[in-house]
Amino acid sequence: MTTTSSRSRWRPAIYDLTAHFEPSAHFEYNRKKRRQFDDLAKRYKDSTWMLGSYGGKPQMRTDLQGIGVATRIEVGRLAWGQAQRQRQLARAFDLFQEAQKADLASGPVQRVLARFHRAAHRPEERQLVRQAWIEAFGGEECTFLGIDDDQVELGQCVSYQPLGQYLREDGIYHRVHRSRIEELGRHLQEEVGRYENHRFFVHPQGETEGVPGIEFGYTGEAADVAIEAFVAGYTGEKLVFWSPEDFAQSRSSFVSLKDYERASRRFGGLWILIGDMVKRLTAEQMALLYLFLDGDQRPLAQPLSWGELVHRQGESEHIGRSLRQSATYLETCLEGLQRLGLVFQVQEGYALGPDFEQVQQVYFYPLGEFRKRVL
Repeated sequence: MTTTSSRSRWRPAIYDLTAHFEPSAHFEYNRKKRRQFDDLAKRYKDSTWMLGSYGGKPQMRTDLQGIGVATRIEVGRLAWGQAQRQRQLARAFDLFQEAQKADLASGPVQRVLARFHRAAHRPEERQLVRQAWIEAFGGEECTFLGIDDDQVELGQCVSYQPLGQYLREDGIYHRVHRSRIEELGRHLQEEVGRYENHRFFVHPQGETEGVPGIEFGYTGEAADVAIEAFVAGYTGEKLVFWSPEDFAQSRSSFVSLKDYERASRRFGGLWILIGDMVKRLTAEQMALLYLFLDGDQRPLAQPLSWGELVHRQGESEHIGRSLRQSATYLETCLEGLQRLGLVFQVQEGYALGPDFEQVQQVYFYPLGEFRKRVL
């Protein structure tokens, strides 16, 4: 008798993989390039007994982006067993790499997308994609940004702090320093030529009266008194020099200016990491999360009934006055939090999920942006 697990083992999986390459104003997709790509595509063609995008032969497309031309490579894969799936995925990623190395694409790989049935809800299938992606592109981790139920984008993310810590604002990131961060960042952008041989960062300090302190630092070949004087004169901030050796040894304790600004931002939505999926938490949904926290901004031990949620909503200082009596707002945001996996409906009402404290505030980087990221 055939079991359910054995049937699923032989059920085919269909993948649509797309690599977007950085645009270039000098790229020409001429006859020679097309012929060379056709030769490359023949080596990576896998017969799938199907036509169209799943036919197994890679296809190159071009798009105009500003004054440049950007290319993308699309390839479909149909695989049966898990070993075959990972091998075919790895071959597709190798194709993207080889096209880049042979200058057949407009530039380095910028984004990688994967489409397969219920991609956002199948962690086992995503694990196969992750293993093949790490093998091809390197890096210690791979996360997925859900575009829709059937399509995800592959990339890496920088983790800032637990979501609960963001809501309490009791970590190393604090809004009180944002104006200083923005002022120094603007000055460095305006005078980029003056500081191009140095790297600037934030070094968080211990708490001072409940607020974490920070110091601004920089590193380079040697300390530069002129740079310290310029920054102090234009922004009023004192810089601390760290030698390259000391910087490398303590790198994990430093934060880039941009990361600190993003992590301490108290308006708009933010990215959160649940498992291996990066999701968007809107400002409205975030305000509703406070209904499930006590006076110390810790998760409540008991579920809340609908009536209790309505009452707490009417008294919440985190929700705008015009929305505090809106049942539509409560119902819509509650449904969104349930889809995100942050809130669950129980018999007695609604409660935060058991893994709420493990949810991280992050920022998602596509492959190309992560490679350019500078601390």
